[in-house]
Amino acid sequence: MYDVIIVGGGVAAFSAAIFTARRGLSVLVLAKDLAGQANFTDLIENYPGILETGGYPLISTIKKQAENFGAKVEIAEVTKVKETAGGFVVSAYGKQYKSTALVLAFGKTPRDLLVSGEEEFKGKGVSYCAVCDAPLYKNKTVAVVGVGDIALEAGLLCAKYAKKVYMLSKTDKLTGHPGLVKALAGKKNVELIPFVRIDEITGKTVVEELKLKDLKLNKPRHLPINGIFVELGYVVKSEFAANLVKLDDLGQIIVGPNQGTSKQGVFAAGDVTNRPYKQAVVSAGEGAAAGLAVFDWLMRQKGGKGLTSDWTEIKKVK
Repeated sequence: MYDVIIVGGGVAAFSAAIFTARRGLSVLVLAKDLAGQANFTDLIENYPGILETGGYPLISTIKKQAENFGAKVEIAEVTKVKETAGGFVVSAYGKQYKSTALVLAFGKTPRDLLVSGEEEFKGKGVSYCAVCDAPLYKNKTVAVVGVGDIALEAGLLCAKYAKKVYMLSKTDKLTGHPGLVKALAGKKNVELIPFVRIDEITGKTVVEELKLKDLKLNKPRHLPINGIFVELGYVVKSEFAANLVKLDDLGQIIVGPNQGTSKQGVFAAGDVTNRPYKQAVVSAGEGAAAGLAVFDWLMRQKGGKGLTSDWTEIKKVK
């Protein structure tokens, strides 16, 4: 049972984790991938206090700060949230987690491949974050399916660890930045499989094989692998929260001045909310505000005075 579960893997989520864990709350962060849309950003030069950085390095640093204060982080996609007596039950990759409060800060979610077997093997060979999971496939065989630079970058990263990387394409070539395409072509352990479509992901307990359709020969093909990385971009995916909090016409979570939602004990921050100005620094501020609001709400639930100051020095968890 956690004091708060934070759903998301970007600036807002980890900022909220810092401001809750630093005050001694038990905190769990659940994210489908690490950094989210920030993975698309190689250069950030408008984040106060930092002249230049990349999206992923920035998120990694904020994540480390949260973990230094005691927050736990798991890479898992939340599929359901249910209100129960005294709190909430969050379902992710077949597991259930309980908390007294929630912070929804999941921004935009990695797009699914939408093929048979994908849902079954999420977290068991199906990954949406090469940065997070590529090291787990050292000396193994993986496939990468996706679009543009994000797929190319995933392939290059996987090539550092896997003995074999298959790049799957419905056409005869990979598309994206010429430099990335050239870099992939120079990797001896990377092979392009053109004119194929994924029809099914199969295995016993983990991913073992892809069932492909050869689009040129119009016949099935089987590809033994240990894992597949899906890199298809991001979408707003707030359906699992629709029965919990009020959403606007765009599927964004409606929040008040303190990042509170229509449900007591549930707060939201970042790009998933109905606030304007979708910037990293704005998300950081909203995440911090949500974290402070969670602490205040929990203390009042226990009969305390709530938040008495928002600047008090608190030692790191060792």
